[in-house]
Amino acid sequence: MATAIRECASVAAAAAAPWADMETDCLVHVFRRLDLEDLAAAAPLVCRGWRRAAADTSLWRALDLRRDHVARFMPWGALAAAFARRYGVERFTFAGLLRLCVARAGGSAADLALPPLLASPAADLDHISIRCPTLRRLALPQVPSCDEARLPELIPRWPLLEHLDLDAKPSSCFPALAAQLALHCPNFTSLKISGAIKPEDAAALASSLPRLRSLCLDRSYLPKQQLLAILSGCGELREFSARSCVGFDDKDEEVTKRGARIERFETGGSRLVDELEDELAGGDEFCNSSYVDVM
Repeated sequence: MATAIRECASVAAAAAAPWADMETDCLVHVFRRLDLEDLAAAAPLVCRGWRRAAADTSLWRALDLRRDHVARFMPWGALAAAFARRYGVERFTFAGLLRLCVARAGGSAADLALPPLLASPAADLDHISIRCPTLRRLALPQVPSCDEARLPELIPRWPLLEHLDLDAKPSSCFPALAAQLALHCPNFTSLKISGAIKPEDAAALASSLPRLRSLCLDRSYLPKQQLLAILSGCGELREFSARSCVGFDDKDEEVTKRGARIERFETGGSRLVDELEDELAGGDEFCNSSYVDVM
């Protein structure tokens, strides 16, 4: 925030105008460099002009709350202290910050990325679906299995959705989710998921989302049969990534041939199940990012 404030001060000096009388458009331009936390907990308290500028809905259309480390949202962190000091908030919660950001967006949020901190996923997702009807990009953390079934029900509330990023593929309702995306989101072209890709999941991708342009399945359990079914059904893919997967060999000739038509085709680090079992049996270290959780 310090850099942005210095820039704002230099603009004010050049215009020979008091801070409070600076043009709102100028302040909004400078505030685009601020983190959401600074927009929420610092800028509005400087003066009325800054409060007015910080409330501009254009500053809240991209709500990237996944960036950096989740520790900054903890009750003992600097952000919680800032809210306590400036707003008298006794118990800081991520859900409260999320609702503040969504409210500031005024229904115009287009991009939302959430960290794995949802204390009440069902309630938070319901709130987002109602207050953010214009979402085009949505990134969600792993949703508890008891709440997964709600995801397909929420999709119709985001008719403009173009990209969906799920930390973990829903284990029980992915075909229903794909069907809802096909039915209610005509501009949907980009999907990122990770998990066990079952035959019914591959069939759902091929039948419900054949117009996908970008698909990322990194670190998934992805048998060759499912992979070939996806590549065959999703004929408009321009980007496809299945790196560090288990279930097929990244040097398989048939897979390579099928992927030759795709502009960006990445499968590096993927291996057959028996190859992974051999490595684990050999005592190699496997607690790192190159291994997939085979569900």
